[in-house]
Amino acid sequence: MTVRLGLISLLIALLAASGLYILKDRVRHLENQLRGVEIAISAERSRLNRLRAESALLNQPGRLARLATAYLELQPAQPGQIVKITDIPLRADLELEKRPLTALLPSGVEIPLRLKPPERLALPGPLGHVPAKDRQAARSQP
Repeated sequence: MTVRLGLISLLIALLAASGLYILKDRVRHLENQLRGVEIAISAERSRLNRLRAESALLNQPGRLARLATAYLELQPAQPGQIVKITDIPLRADLELEKRPLTALLPSGVEIPLRLKPPERLALPGPLGHVPAKDRQAARSQP
């Protein structure tokens, strides 16, 4: 009986030792994976900090203003270029032009423009805009 008890105890000890070894190996493998993930996170944080610094440098207002004056040839808006949204003719008030007018886009592509304001709404002024009260008066006319 003692021999049988000894063998069972030895078998339990061997199973416990092998289970402990397997568990220790799995923990070591998971710790290595964790270290790899922590290193990747650290590298991404460093990269993100560099990108934020680069973005801050590229988006400085003074730098953008200098580049805009050098390359875009922008000018301040003139008072006649600023209109209210109510001064822009409605699409229903526009007529179809018999001959399309071509417009050259900055990309170099030409597009046909077919809509034009009707003669009764076309008043002289900046950008050919019509005040809302004049537009309403023109609609009421036959």
